[in-house]
Amino acid sequence: MKGMADQTLEPVRDGSANSVPRAPSPDTSAAAAVAWVSPECTANLGILTAVEEHRMPLPEVHPSHPAIRTWRDFLVHITTIVIGLLIAIGLEQSVEYVHHRHQLQEARRELLKEVDDNRRIVEFNIESTRKAALALEADIAILRAQQSSRSPVPRKLDYTWEPWDTRDGTWQVAKQNGSLSLMPHDELRRYSHVYAVLAAFMDALPAFGARMEVAGAIARRARDGNLSSRDIEELMSATSEAQGRVALLSRLLHYAKDGLQDMSHQ
Repeated sequence: MKGMADQTLEPVRDGSANSVPRAPSPDTSAAAAVAWVSPECTANLGILTAVEEHRMPLPEVHPSHPAIRTWRDFLVHITTIVIGLLIAIGLEQSVEYVHHRHQLQEARRELLKEVDDNRRIVEFNIESTRKAALALEADIAILRAQQSSRSPVPRKLDYTWEPWDTRDGTWQVAKQNGSLSLMPHDELRRYSHVYAVLAAFMDALPAFGARMEVAGAIARRARDGNLSSRDIEELMSATSEAQGRVALLSRLLHYAKDGLQDMSHQ
């Protein structure tokens, strides 16, 4: 640097052969205030400058949506929101539709199994009601003969019958989970009719069973068969009522049989 060069030691000349260097006088100029920097420091400063230049720039923050200044901007904004909502609702409805279609397929498979089970149960109950009707017919004939002759009942009266309950668990589940909402009307009507008939059969069953129990209790009053006139009258009344109820059960079972056969062949 020039300031440093100007400060070289000058020899003191006093006329003698030996000259002694004289120290430079203090420099009070502006150049003397600049500190001396070594070459190594200059190199380090260059490296730091290069590092600063290669730093990643900071991300700029922009607003998420432009400002709404006109009615047109407002309408475009509202239209975008409405279209998004409609798309979301449409997707939700599509997913729900596919889910219900899958539920309907599963319900059909399970209902067909239940229909087959009920068809076998109905066949068994039809045969049981036929036997019960024949037994009641024989009981009423015995009671009429005993009433006219006033002799003991020659043989034991029969008031036994053990029906099988029909099934509707799958049908009830299908109605509750909404899988029947996509079933065609004709198919749904056939299922509803058959299960309504089976429900009517199950509703009528307790009353018939009660009359059979009452008749059996009256018949057991006299173990030797020597029933009183009043017992015979009560027993004939209970037996006649049981005959009417078993006839109703038999009719319902035949209705159910026809409907179940149609559903098994669809």
